[in-house]
Amino acid sequence: MEIWDLLDEKGNKTGKTMIKGEGIPKGQYHLGADVWIINSENKILIQKRSAKKKLSPNVWGMTGGSVVKGEKSLQTIERETLEELGIKLNMDNIQLVKHYRTGNVWLDTYLTKQDINLEDIVMRVEEVSEVKWATYDEIEELYKNNQFIENRWEFVRNVIKCALYIGKEIKVEIDRPIGSTHPKYPNFKYTVNYGFVPNTISGDGEEIDCYVLGENNPLDEYIGKCIAVIHRMDEDDDKLIIVPEGKEFLKREIRALTDFQERYYKSTIIM
Repeated sequence: MEIWDLLDEKGNKTGKTMIKGEGIPKGQYHLGADVWIINSENKILIQKRSAKKKLSPNVWGMTGGSVVKGEKSLQTIERETLEELGIKLNMDNIQLVKHYRTGNVWLDTYLTKQDINLEDIVMRVEEVSEVKWATYDEIEELYKNNQFIENRWEFVRNVIKCALYIGKEIKVEIDRPIGSTHPKYPNFKYTVNYGFVPNTISGDGEEIDCYVLGENNPLDEYIGKCIAVIHRMDEDDDKLIIVPEGKEFLKREIRALTDFQERYYKSTIIM
């Protein structure tokens, strides 16, 4: 028997609980947790939900489940990955990337990098019927054909798209070089080169933006390596961190160098 804490419309605990399988009272919610696992080939681990599942049987999804009373959402995804796939999740580099409400659930959504051998997976047959590594485009196709669980991919697709740039060589067009001022706010000065990746679309409908670190002269364009993504928690406008090949920056250094602009947003750094 699973007992869930009930939450209000802002995601706060109400002090009340319910048993799994009972109807959730109108205007109240419970907490769920998902984890998106990306391997070194930039493929994403997805699993097909069992035909026995009451909710969304026979469709693909990520690993996740409901947070039971007394758990934190991080503990939930660790437990669910072990229960459903027989895999010990690497918790060292896991990062919260979304906290949102959908239907009668508040969801904590995590992203992590881990190589997993499919042959090592032991599926819990009442939960999972198939597991595979899929590309971003393959999941997009599943989603368009209604073969992916609802209210999941559409909320994380943009941050995952940006995370898949990590480790790649990227060409950036610089439209706001170091020392320049913002076109609308003349008192706002760029302390690093700032630009975008041509022919891309970010979650805000514009090109994917980039900070270029490690270059102290104004630039028109630049080719460098993406080492991280600044993910803004409250909007779909993520930023790539581009550096010279062979150069590394710690999270605290990235945070300090981009603080002139990122101080106005709640964000996390994905590496």
